[in-house]
Amino acid sequence: MNTIQHICIALSAGLVIGFFCGGIKASFFRKEYSEKKVAATRRLINKAAGVLKYFTFMLLLIGLLWCVYFLVLAVVKPAQVDYANNMAELIVAGLTVISILFAFVEFIRGKGDKKE
Repeated sequence: MNTIQHICIALSAGLVIGFFCGGIKASFFRKEYSEKKVAATRRLINKAAGVLKYFTFMLLLIGLLWCVYFLVLAVVKPAQVDYANNMAELIVAGLTVISILFAFVEFIRGKGDKKE
């Protein structure tokens, strides 16, 4: 477990350092893209967002189904309450990450629309 903790610490430090170095680089070296390239990228993001939307809704519905199952399991078998609670928490945590990714893609889509 100690090794995993050290790996997480190293990855976190690398991400923070890389984020700041990348921000400094981006502020000094700004790329210019052609309108054709921007339009192609916008179309790709819109297609990906459509697919991601349906995938996210499917996973949310499956997560709802299984959370209800674990709720019923906890009610029917009180000895399984801890297991059911832990499983429901894992499902909700996974769905939260997926929802955040979907919200980020939608934010990127909306941000590009406001520039035009």
